Amino acid sequence: MAKPEKTGAVEKAPLYWRRTLWVNLLRAGIVGGFFLLWEIASGRWVEPFLISSPSRILASFLDHLQSGSLIEHALVTFKEIGIGFPLGAFSGIAMGYWFGRSRTLAEVFEPIIIALYGVPRTALAPLFIVWLGIGIWSKVGVVFLLTFFLNFFNTYAGMKQMDQEYVDLARLMGAKGWKLTFRVILPAVSPYILTGVKTSIPFSVIGAVVGEFIAATEGIGFFIRLSAGIFRTADVFVGIIVLMLLVIVMNKIADLIERRALAWQTQTEHVRIQG
Repeated sequence: MAKPEKTGAVEKAPLYWRRTLWVNLLRAGIVGGFFLLWEIASGRWVEPFLISSPSRILASFLDHLQSGSLIEHALVTFKEIGIGFPLGAFSGIAMGYWFGRSRTLAEVFEPIIIALYGVPRTALAPLFIVWLGIGIWSKVGVVFLLTFFLNFFNTYAGMKQMDQEYVDLARLMGAKGWKLTFRVILPAVSPYILTGVKTSIPFSVIGAVVGEFIAATEGIGFFIRLSAGIFRTADVFVGIIVLMLLVIVMNKIADLIERRALAWQTQTEHVRIQG
C-alpha cells in the first residue's frame, strides 16, 4: 500500500519548532551572557554605585515587593495609563475616522491638528500639572495626549489609503450607517488602527512617567526620581524593569487583539491560496 503524501504544513511543522527552539535558546544565551558580564563587571571593572548589579537589583526588587511600596507605586502608574490610554486611543481612532469620512472636516482642521502635533507633548506636561494638579489626572492628561495623536494619524492614514470601491460596492448591496462602518470601513483600516494602538503603548508609559517626574508624590516615575535623588541605583533599575514589564504585557494583549481582529485576513489568504 502506498504511503499517503505529506502535506506542506506537516513537513514544515518540525522545521518551525526547531527554529523556534533555536531562536529562544539563542535569545536566552544572549540575555544570560549580558547579565553574567554585568554581574562580573560590577565592583571589578566599574563601581557598583554607577551600574549596580543584577543580584543587587533582584534583592532590591524583592525587598520593595515584600514591603508593598513597589506595588503601591506601580498601581498608581497602571491607573494613570489604564485611564489615559484607552481614552486617547478611542478618541484618536474616532477623530481619524471622521476626518477620513469628511473631506470638509479634514480640510478645515488638518492644519490645526498638524500644528498641535508639532508641539512636543512632554513640554505640555507642566501645563497639565498647573491645570489638573499633581494628582493622577495631570498624568492621565499627558498619557491621553501622547496616545491620541499616534492613533489619530494612523487611523486617518488608513482612511485615506482605503479603496473607495469597497465602500461604493457595499452601498450598492444595501449597507449603510453603522453597518457600513463596522462591517466594511473599520475592518478595511484595522491594520492601521492596530498599528497605531501598538505604537502608542510605550508612549503612554512615557507620558505617565514624565508627568510623575515633574510633579508627583507616588507612581513608578516618582519612585525612580526619588531613588536617583538618594543615589540608590539598584532601585532605579527596579523601577525601569517594572516599566519594561508593563510595556511587554500591554504589547502581548495588543498582539492577542490583533490576531483576533485580523483573523479574517488569514482566512481570506488561505482561501485564495487553496483556490
